Amino acid sequence: MQPRDRVVLARLIDPIDQASHDWGQQASKARIRVLMEVHRRQRPYWAWDQHEWLALTGTKSSAKQEARLHLVALGMRLGGHRRLHHHAGVQRLSVLGELVFGPGRGDPALTEVRDTLRSWGVNSADTLGHQINCAVWDLLLTCDTVDLHQIDEARLAELAAQYPVSSRRRGLIKISRVLAHKGLISRPLQNVDQQRGTRPETLTTVPAEWLELVERWRALTTCEPSTLKTKFPMVLIAGRWAADKHPDAIAPAAWTRDMAAEYVADTMSATIGQWAGHNRNTSRLGEPLSITGKAHRIDCLRSFFSELIDWEWITPNFDPRKVLSLPTSARAQIVPNPRIIDDASWAKLMAAGLTLNSEDLKPYGTPRAKDVGYQANYYPIEMVRAMVGVWLFAGCRVDEIRRLELDCIIWDEGHDEQTGETYRVCLLRVPANKTSAAFTKPVDPVVGQLIEAWKLVRAPQPDITDRKTRQRRQHLFTHRGQLVGGGYLNDHVIPALCTKAGIPMHDSRGALTSHRARATIATQLLNARDPLTLADLQQWLGHKHPSSTRHYAAILQRTLTAAYKKADYFARNVRTIEVLIDRDTIRSGAAADGQPWKYYDLGDGYCTYDFFAKCPHRLACARCPFYLPKQSHAGQLLAVKDGIEGMLEQLDLTDEERQALQGDRDAVAALAERLADTPTPAGPTPNQLGHDRAFISLTALRDSLTGGTA
Repeated sequence: MQPRDRVVLARLIDPIDQASHDWGQQASKARIRVLMEVHRRQRPYWAWDQHEWLALTGTKSSAKQEARLHLVALGMRLGGHRRLHHHAGVQRLSVLGELVFGPGRGDPALTEVRDTLRSWGVNSADTLGHQINCAVWDLLLTCDTVDLHQIDEARLAELAAQYPVSSRRRGLIKISRVLAHKGLISRPLQNVDQQRGTRPETLTTVPAEWLELVERWRALTTCEPSTLKTKFPMVLIAGRWAADKHPDAIAPAAWTRDMAAEYVADTMSATIGQWAGHNRNTSRLGEPLSITGKAHRIDCLRSFFSELIDWEWITPNFDPRKVLSLPTSARAQIVPNPRIIDDASWAKLMAAGLTLNSEDLKPYGTPRAKDVGYQANYYPIEMVRAMVGVWLFAGCRVDEIRRLELDCIIWDEGHDEQTGETYRVCLLRVPANKTSAAFTKPVDPVVGQLIEAWKLVRAPQPDITDRKTRQRRQHLFTHRGQLVGGGYLNDHVIPALCTKAGIPMHDSRGALTSHRARATIATQLLNARDPLTLADLQQWLGHKHPSSTRHYAAILQRTLTAAYKKADYFARNVRTIEVLIDRDTIRSGAAADGQPWKYYDLGDGYCTYDFFAKCPHRLACARCPFYLPKQSHAGQLLAVKDGIEGMLEQLDLTDEERQALQGDRDAVAALAERLADTPTPAGPTPNQLGHDRAFISLTALRDSLTGGTA
């Protein structure tokens, strides 16, 4: 062999020998296969692409080849194809990893991940074994490193995206939590990352000139993610409407006042699904939009145009705050309508929640695991009980429940005003929400007791970044290194409570959701025997404006009726008095000559003044000449005289008279004092009349509603 040939062969063989020096007998077999392929292709192996290496190694579905794992390892070491193992369908990743990196090189990274997960409460042998083993080796091979500190965050995200739904993806997500906890990546992966964003079929129906500006607006707006998620499709609807109605003026800058007014008019007669593009729910397609749906479409577009104008992206052709507004008559139809749960169902839910056991929850796991008797719950029962306690008694939003801090309970001491006895006060620290900063409110002590019971068995958990404050802190409802699922309460716990309580998941107001408990508790507090005021309830719910509180709490009809009756508005201001009518005096004409014919019963006597209702002394008679004592000769004759008929006459009382009538002595004295110098119908004042008893307090009035004496 010529020296030149030896140099060429060394250039081909030496890298193979260096990569496989500790592989044993299989190394020579792999070397021969590679060199034969070089000869056949007449190209060096470092120039092969991934498809050429796959042709040599074969795939999982192809026939088994001798030294296949070693060929894949050579392709990764010599060709730099970091995902060759994935396309080749290699199953024994740990064996491949040791071929690529060397024996035992990946063990420290694997041990570090497992130990961290185990400290968070991950104890499943299958998870810590096969799932984490495969995910760690897949990640190390892809990133070409055995050092967790050198893991590339972008490459980790790309790797997880290749496994939409699989055990490998779940393992990578667990690894990302470990890396985020150690500060090696900015944030952990989420299981729903592949579901984020708008469906492609939704965007394809939007005109390009409208979509371009909307996408730019979505990237820069400061709306809450949940708000933007609902607002973005509403803005796209306007773009489809413009393409349908005004194809020559689609862009936002081309909109005029007339177009905006036309959009409002068309929205008022729109149907569900009209201009909406892709719609997954077609059960109500074609039905008229609800008034709230119309308001939402118009309000979202008004906000969009207002921000474009404020940011000087477009020159305004109209004022969106005036033109893009729901008509007043339509806006008046949107009234507070809290979706409260009826008292009977709520009482059953509370009883079920306070007696919740592991058997009441739906077990998780694969069908095969369930067949062999695996009935464990994913979350500890103590955690679920604490969550249910907060839901039943604290009136928090589901996002607030998930984001409660570990030390959210504060114990205080109160004193009974009547007995002086002390009692424990439980205060709940509610995290910052969409309308207010963090605040503290009193809750039932059972909430604190359930939370303390959960903290006793809670395993140490990593700090998690709060999505509102962007600060890393300890969360109460964290398990296995992650927050409780956003839909866990609605999708799993509440259905379990309804099943245990024996009530349906739906009622006349819709599905029983976590948010309906907030309205139910608020309404009960507003209708209690000693109710909270609207201002107190506003602070307890954490609302910024009282108008928001009115959408969560309503005065029940029975409470309003009882309060109205207790107020006794009509009876407390209106009374009736017995009147005797002398018909003989009227028929004889004597009444025209000034003879008394109408006698008001004052109890001890009669008043013969015709306009008694207007007399200032009617409830404190001064015994003026119009006063006729019952014990007098004329008074006794009146009682036995023929032609006397009785009737009732209504009196409207002033506040002073009502207080005097209700037996307030000070009010009676004040009334007499005030009337002392007031002329009587006969002319003289009570002081001028000079009686020993200055007045006679009227006691014969009747309650006009109950018929009892006042």
